Amino acid sequence: MIIYAGIDGTSTEEETYEATYKYSFINRLFRRELVQFLDTWYLRGPYLSGFDTSERAEACYDWVKEQWTSGAAKAIFLGGHSRGGAAVIEVAKWLKERDNLPVECLILFDAVDRTNTLGGVFRNTPIASNVKKVIHARRDIMRTHSRMSFGNCGTTYESSQTPLFQQYFFATHSGVGGVPWKKAVDPVGGVLPLPTIWEPGETMPTNVTVTQDAAGSTQVWGWAKSHIAFAFEQCKLRLEQEKPNQKPDFQIPNQQPVGSLPPTQGGKQRIHIVQPGEWLSKIALKYYGDAMKYPIIHKANLKIIGPNPDIIRPGQELIIP
Repeated sequence: MIIYAGIDGTSTEEETYEATYKYSFINRLFRRELVQFLDTWYLRGPYLSGFDTSERAEACYDWVKEQWTSGAAKAIFLGGHSRGGAAVIEVAKWLKERDNLPVECLILFDAVDRTNTLGGVFRNTPIASNVKKVIHARRDIMRTHSRMSFGNCGTTYESSQTPLFQQYFFATHSGVGGVPWKKAVDPVGGVLPLPTIWEPGETMPTNVTVTQDAAGSTQVWGWAKSHIAFAFEQCKLRLEQEKPNQKPDFQIPNQQPVGSLPPTQGGKQRIHIVQPGEWLSKIALKYYGDAMKYPIIHKANLKIIGPNPDIIRPGQELIIP
């Protein structure tokens, strides 16, 4: 019921693109290395000119719309790296404007918009309000000096309520997408080895070595995996709850009827002790009958949990408002 469509990063490559981007994060999600999407779709990223970005966005939209219309899809995950990120931002917008369809999760790896066919170079299309969650890994431009000639898109929103999980990494633009540089050479002569990576088209080299780029790319995937997997599990849980006249395929100890609350004792504050295998949405389902109310518990327990709602530990005592 949960589908995924991804558009990868920009490149001039033809015959070598498939090999270069084999282990890109967008491609790995397509191959279901992290979570088992019901069906997946993938397209290489736009060429350097960017004129084909709109075509790729339309192809993505058509596939997603067909899956939804056929009844195969009940939830949509979209992913994009570089200009591919700009493309899927547009796809989410079209799904709202043309069909009023929700996007469960928008996964971006250093999204940029240097496109002539999606509103002009450097346009930062707002992320549509139908997007339920955004996960965006970005290069730290000021520290890395990677791709100084352009910034990011996916930084403005139609709704201030859209949950955003964002992190900056010490990696190049390519490394953030899962394609770290293999060597550092002079982009003009291409022969002389350099201490740091010099990206073609830029006027100066980055501050990132090949080793640092590989390490930063690994950190990106580790961070993104936890957020994507959590979003996927949340989505599965919600879809199970929405099935008519069907019990969910999981068991929750002492579960109350949906919509009811466990009784308080003499009006005292409710306390929940985290058990192994629990997460906030599961606890929210137990107390509120709605897994998506996990932010209520997170907000009440910020000092205990910290800023990341994905990480709770057995034995923590949580206040249940």
